[in-house]
Amino acid sequence: MRGLPALLRLWRERGRVCGQLAAMSERELQDIGVCWSEIASEVGKPFWLK
Repeated sequence: MRGLPALLRLWRERGRVCGQLAAMSERELQDIGVCWSEIASEVGKPFWLK
């Protein structure tokens, strides 16, 4: 059961990162070297599958 808190933190972090990516404009994504089509499938996945 020691792994459960770590897993929950990981899921929370993944959800946070995907939310940030989804909120970025095309220009912001371009600045970090990705485009919307590259992250669209990741953003659409449930956080526990990423």
